[in-house]
Amino acid sequence: MQQILGQVAGVRVGRVVTQPWGGTGVPSAAIKQEVAGRVPLGPLGLPGDEHGDTVNHGGPEKAVLVFPRHRYDDWRSIGLDLPEGGFFENLTLDIPGTDETVVVLGETWRIGAAVVQVSQPRNPCFKLARRWGIDDLVVRVQDTGWAGWYLRVLEPGEIGVGDTVGLLERPEGAPTVGEVARVLNRDKRDLEGARRLVDAPGMPERWVAKLRRRLGGTVDDESARTQGPTDA
Repeated sequence: MQQILGQVAGVRVGRVVTQPWGGTGVPSAAIKQEVAGRVPLGPLGLPGDEHGDTVNHGGPEKAVLVFPRHRYDDWRSIGLDLPEGGFFENLTLDIPGTDETVVVLGETWRIGAAVVQVSQPRNPCFKLARRWGIDDLVVRVQDTGWAGWYLRVLEPGEIGVGDTVGLLERPEGAPTVGEVARVLNRDKRDLEGARRLVDAPGMPERWVAKLRRRLGGTVDDESARTQGPTDA
């Protein structure tokens, strides 16, 4: 039996366009356009949704990026007023009380006719900052933890605005996406937290490898993700 979390408030996809962000041309499909009607959600996401960087974006583990609608109010409360879709999400979800502090890795939902699973938190990149002309936006997203998360698709099916979002299972003992993001991106000296996450269920293998390097004394340089290419 599912627990109703809320409903779909927006469905968006984007095509790759070279964006003149920060003086450097950046191929990106980050700017999403709303989709009308019902659309099929498959293992690689929504039809018409592209990725300018296929190494770090897209694929089965990042089929869909979701963002809770109420986070826009949270951002407005600290001075950042962005329109819905402004965080590059595919699905804006009206799910009061459900966010990064609650959702855990591996939990499963039914959205419309599809069954999906939380795969990982969203790691914000420089494109978000450049899109809005706010140099420290990536840092602010990491500090607040208000970033959204990714879904993998377990059972394809049609979805649309107004569809119910229902919780099917929330695994006990799995870390929240907020905790994973905090340890990975913000509190890099929290070695105890890193040790917990290394053995946590549902952790992506590449992130486990990153945490093992950290426990061994090596902190990865993530300037390429957070700052992007140098301006020409």
